[in-house]
Amino acid sequence: MNRTMLPEAKIFAQYLDAKVDDEALLIKYTKAIEKLKLSLSEKEASVLRYLIKMPFLLPFADGAWAFLNPKNGIRKRIMVMSAFIETEPQFVQLFLNEKDVSFSVFKMLFRGSVAVLRGIIGVFLILVLGWK
Repeated sequence: MNRTMLPEAKIFAQYLDAKVDDEALLIKYTKAIEKLKLSLSEKEASVLRYLIKMPFLLPFADGAWAFLNPKNGIRKRIMVMSAFIETEPQFVQLFLNEKDVSFSVFKMLFRGSVAVLRGIIGVFLILVLGWK
């Protein structure tokens, strides 16, 4: 297992709203990355090191990659973490909506608008920082 991937696993989990301290899940993530051979280019590895230091930029970068480069190596790794979080029983409440949600259409439109705004800011950020 590659312990150097644990910090990235933690920030990806936090980005996905799962406060993960479960080392078993983090280890599963690192093993999956190794098994799937999701290696990063030198530039992607450099961007990832920067994002580990400044994780608040991750939503913007991910939003931009969704538009500009959906096959980005970092984005693929985020999807792996998302798949693991979806399978863990302790995170079921992140995916189930058992409450009566009032104004659900408005919430959906608001969240969609926020996602598009993050993507636009992320495109600007990626162009300025040269992460494309």
